[in-house]
Amino acid sequence: MTQNTKTGSPSGTGPQTDKKTTIDKATDKTTLTRTPAPLEAAKPASKTGFPASTAAKTTEAKTAVASAAPKAAGTGTETKQPVKDSSPKAGVTAPSTDKAEKKPAMPPAAAASEPKKPTPWKKDEAPAAKTAPRSAMAGAGESPDKSKVSTQPGSQPKMAGTVPLSPPKAPAATQQPAPAPSDAKKPEERPDMASAAASADHKKMPPGIDAMALLKRSDDGKKGKPATIKSGTHRSAAEVIAKTSSRDQAKSAAAAKPKAKAKKTPVQSPSDAAAAPAKTQTPSRLTPKTPIPPEPKGPIGGVGIKKPAPARVEGETIAAILNAELRNPFSFFGIHKLDATGAMVIRVFYPEATDVKVLDPEKNTVIAELGQVHDEGLFAGEIPGRKEAFAYRLRITTPAGQIDREDPYRFPPVLSEKDLAELAGGEAIYDQLGAHPREIAGVSGVAFTVWAPNANRVAVVGDFNGWDGRRHGMRFRPESGVWEIFLPGVSTGSLYKYEVKQSSETVPELKSDPLAFSTETPLGTASIVYDDGKAFRWRDEKWIKSRGIRHNPSMPISFYEVHLGSWRRKPEEDNRWFTYREMADELVAYCRDMGFTHIALLPVSEYTYDDTVGYLPSNLYAPTNRYGSPDDLRYFVDACHRSGIGVVADWVPSYFSEEEHGLSYFDGTPLYEYPEHARRRDPDWNTPLYDLTRKEVANYLVSNALYWFERFHLDGLRISGLAKMFYLDYGRSEGQWHPNAQGGNENIEALAFIQDLNARIAKKYPGTMMIAEDSSLRGDLTKPVREGGLGFTSRWNTAWAYDTLRYLRRHPVHRKYYQFEFINPLSYMFDEKFVLPVSYDHVSIGQGSMVDKLPGDYWQKFATLRAWYALMYALPGKKLLFMGTEFSQSREWNSTISLDWHLLEAPMHLGMQTLIRDLNNLYQKSPALHELDSEPEGFEWIDTSDEDSSVISFLRLAKGNARTMVVVTHITPVVRTDYRIGVPSPGNYREVLNTDAEAYGGGNKGSGGGVTAEQHWAHGREYSICVTLPPYATVVLELEKP
Repeated sequence: MTQNTKTGSPSGTGPQTDKKTTIDKATDKTTLTRTPAPLEAAKPASKTGFPASTAAKTTEAKTAVASAAPKAAGTGTETKQPVKDSSPKAGVTAPSTDKAEKKPAMPPAAAASEPKKPTPWKKDEAPAAKTAPRSAMAGAGESPDKSKVSTQPGSQPKMAGTVPLSPPKAPAATQQPAPAPSDAKKPEERPDMASAAASADHKKMPPGIDAMALLKRSDDGKKGKPATIKSGTHRSAAEVIAKTSSRDQAKSAAAAKPKAKAKKTPVQSPSDAAAAPAKTQTPSRLTPKTPIPPEPKGPIGGVGIKKPAPARVEGETIAAILNAELRNPFSFFGIHKLDATGAMVIRVFYPEATDVKVLDPEKNTVIAELGQVHDEGLFAGEIPGRKEAFAYRLRITTPAGQIDREDPYRFPPVLSEKDLAELAGGEAIYDQLGAHPREIAGVSGVAFTVWAPNANRVAVVGDFNGWDGRRHGMRFRPESGVWEIFLPGVSTGSLYKYEVKQSSETVPELKSDPLAFSTETPLGTASIVYDDGKAFRWRDEKWIKSRGIRHNPSMPISFYEVHLGSWRRKPEEDNRWFTYREMADELVAYCRDMGFTHIALLPVSEYTYDDTVGYLPSNLYAPTNRYGSPDDLRYFVDACHRSGIGVVADWVPSYFSEEEHGLSYFDGTPLYEYPEHARRRDPDWNTPLYDLTRKEVANYLVSNALYWFERFHLDGLRISGLAKMFYLDYGRSEGQWHPNAQGGNENIEALAFIQDLNARIAKKYPGTMMIAEDSSLRGDLTKPVREGGLGFTSRWNTAWAYDTLRYLRRHPVHRKYYQFEFINPLSYMFDEKFVLPVSYDHVSIGQGSMVDKLPGDYWQKFATLRAWYALMYALPGKKLLFMGTEFSQSREWNSTISLDWHLLEAPMHLGMQTLIRDLNNLYQKSPALHELDSEPEGFEWIDTSDEDSSVISFLRLAKGNARTMVVVTHITPVVRTDYRIGVPSPGNYREVLNTDAEAYGGGNKGSGGGVTAEQHWAHGREYSICVTLPPYATVVLELEKP
């Protein structure tokens, strides 16, 4: 039988070495050949203590094979010399990478004592010496020192590849030096993420990608500059998407294209294998040159256990184990009853182990000693006197010492029938899938579960097993497509990934956990074992109980939209960003002072590339590790609630990132994405779209939304880009999309998904908000699901901002011809429950700052912007301002640096900030401005026809017409005195806000604090007032009670 394997790294980006194992079924002997490759010098170790590159580790493995242990002259006995590791880890040896050098001929006496040089392999001949055992960062079977494991980019350890079987050794007389093949090719090397990021030649973004939303790049010729100021290398999302967008074209040839096959090399068994002498015991690599004393025959250390002969294991099974191809390890490892004799047998695989004993866990005494089946670490043995399975522990001896371990293969399935039923329900799959610290049968460890129904084999690898995919293969649950295993001794903070193999002919890929609760800080990609949040102590009970009242449509809600990485930074500490806990102090206090009721966070799910600011997520369940741990984010939300401030976050359920470690082709097939090429990719971002026709994928997304409410106490989620989800032809030309079953262009599965999502959230978390951002003309987004709508609580009115700004950009002389642009967006203000946003989209790269959008000189720009902000607060709808717009930052937003807080030293910027503070306070304390926000009875036009003066006026009304407010906006550069406006009733109208006030940076023109209505017809009303209208200003007057 022949087995083919490759070696690689945890990121899947290192060079790979082909090797092939052959098993003689008649003798169970194994041989191995490799495709020869030139040796390379070892590269220096990184600061973390791990090898500096994947290539260095691969070179070490190749050199270890080529540099087989020299034999003493005149004998057939091998002796291994200690070798020096290029890594700074103490007590760990590694093969040398020094190439053999030619030396002058020596006298016979000297030659007899000189060890032989490594013999190059022939292409068709197995090596005479034993190959080095498979190892990763530390020695195989030895967990690296966690204190040296960094979560910074590039810190993730690399995984060694599949380790070959030790070939039978030919007699010394038959070993002849063979010249290295002249046609040996160097293995192909692909740069890993970090090294690729260092390249200065950034690829251009495909034309289909939205440069505004994705690139976030300046126009000053620095297109290739990384959008980050953090130390370390960076690779922009634009570059990655440009590189990977063409990959889908090749994949579209079949729904599930097989992964790259391992290179096949013909293998021939040595002709004299049958005549080979009996295999001598392999000495330790620490064995001194002096002869090994004979093993004592009596009891050692008071334990008189007779070492048994190992239980027989078929050669094919051995090959499958050593090449990480054993599909069902639970049927082999652990404790089993032999059918033939009824005896109990225990089988264990632990690389580098030299001795394995079975212990009674209660008495801590030795029950049996297992025999060595293969010197790569495979042990097996019958347990005398036992007829049924029992609890046990293992005492394992390695060159590094002796340890006691639990056997993960003696534990029952992780998921019960109840768990599988709940998993199928899809409402809280985060309770079943992922990595969960728990205790089983009194043993602490971590239960790992992952959905990969089409995989041939899945294993957990991490810093607890040397990233060795042979160590912990998982149990497959065919009824759910889930793979699972409980690993005793693993704890919170451990790094891990899944090694997923589609078939025995494909190269395994390392994947991050789709339900990881924490991940490494990018550009690191490993998942981190973390508590799922149940243990966090919340202190926001009062807020949670009051959410139904606070979020009622009649209540005032003003959002402060924030990107946590650029709100403020610490210039004295290498310009680092604030942590979640620092934000809990600084940001919360600022929002309270400014009068905002809620903080709206840009996406907080983990994402790889800084310049996507979270809109290209790589793991939906893990809060980004840039600013702290998941519990740190919980602390931030808790602090907000205790200060009376709500928290919502952007959520991206339509598409996902395409990194190799992510969801794309997770089990070798298009599992999370659509299989059909016409639907698979987003037309603008060119990224994979979630396949909402699969129940498991829809459940994955619904459960994630519920997770943020349940485990992080968020008050709402905002979903952007809904038009792409709702319409099959959105952004696609004819021939690039296919109609639905009814022949239309609606994505029926996406609409059903949104309805189901909103219905579940409304039922399970009443009082929370689901906010839609949809650029289409659908009119049912905020209609309840029970009435046939989509069930959102509110919707962004993006058209209002763009249309009114288009009007304000025009020269004042020309505005009278375009008054309709100012009025039309207000004609449908009650069709939905709206939020009026001034979002990051308005100030992102390429959009300029808010003041830069407006004509006129410095003073006119600020005056026009003040009038527009006041108009927004006076209109029906909730309010949203992106950070920096509240003090009118002079430049467009840059996500890699802090806001320009020093501008507040300038009177105009400080005046703008003061205006926003006063508008928030007026909005909250004036029922007329919010009580009937979504009811037509709360708004009434006074006049929209004065186009020559560019003036509009309207009324805002509260229940019972109490405290009626008159709002007038004037957008020309002249002062208009005695301007008459019709009002609903007589009385004194007090001026409660004037954007031309000196405190805001204005000229202080106005009506002296208020006016009294006269019985004079105007605008179809019996009473009217005469006011002074300042240039570029909005004035708000309130009818005083008699």
